Amino acid sequence: MKLLSKLLLATALAFTVTAAGAASDKVVLYSSNNVDTLNLIKDAFEKKYPDINISVVRAGSGSLMQRIKAEAKNPMGDIFWSGGLSTINQFEDYQEPYKTPEADKVAPDLKDAKDHWLGTNIHVAILMVNTKQLPKGYEVPKSWKDLADSKWEGLIISPDPAKSGTAYSTLYGLREIVGPETFEKIVKNMVVAGTTAGAYEGPARGEFPVGITMENAASEYKEGGLPNIEIIYPEDGTVTMAEGMFILKDAKNMDAAKKLYDFLASKEAQELLFQKYYRRPARNDIDLSKFSHVPPLDQIKVHDVDQQKSGDERAEFLKQFNDIRASVKK
Repeated sequence: MKLLSKLLLATALAFTVTAAGAASDKVVLYSSNNVDTLNLIKDAFEKKYPDINISVVRAGSGSLMQRIKAEAKNPMGDIFWSGGLSTINQFEDYQEPYKTPEADKVAPDLKDAKDHWLGTNIHVAILMVNTKQLPKGYEVPKSWKDLADSKWEGLIISPDPAKSGTAYSTLYGLREIVGPETFEKIVKNMVVAGTTAGAYEGPARGEFPVGITMENAASEYKEGGLPNIEIIYPEDGTVTMAEGMFILKDAKNMDAAKKLYDFLASKEAQELLFQKYYRRPARNDIDLSKFSHVPPLDQIKVHDVDQQKSGDERAEFLKQFNDIRASVKK
């Protein structure tokens, strides 16, 4: 327990759980996914491949990318899973091309033309509304523009876009959807959470009526039995963020890495992740209606964000966001 405590306090959380029988091979997975998600995949993969043990190094995507870059001449990891595709695409020099047989079930815009990376799941930005906490006379907001009304001041919680990649993508897209003036009004009404989890835990605990968060996070509460939680796909459009994976160039455990890559791309794994944690799969052959309420993507109004432009304008956007927030405090 002392060793586990030390690891949990580390910036990068590394853990290896050995199955009953000693594995004869291993694969080192770099990931920013939460521990529950990683354990789900680890258990399922090791059950299928009992001779391969997954050793996980867990940290933020940005930190892991820098680690991969620093270790390029002597890679200590084998596979990276769970970064935004716009970020992954910037690290092509550190990726080993590999075409999994599962790639045919993934849409062209979610896979690299040169097989350097593959999308694994899609996040959808939504409004998570706790109807029980709405002030008397307030209706459930149906659009982003609804939140520009000053009556919502202090009633909306959002992650900090400087600390959360999904929050940055969401709010960057929001500015394009509603325009700079309406965006400023919405930001002035926000409370900014210190963590990504705060934006969905706040409404779930009844601390805020509205959270700007991800579909999968809100779905865990809605499907888990909280009848007062509603998931709103804004009428004026929303944004999606795809995540993916790649094999590290010159990975030491290449054969095992390819097996894990194939597994993460498989229908079995992506169905499992959706059933348990509502992670919308990148594959196009999974009927989501069998497992959850979430609508097909073609029934959601999606605003396309230029990922290259979004990355290039990050510093400018964050300055504008912080300037708006600072003006509220004065």
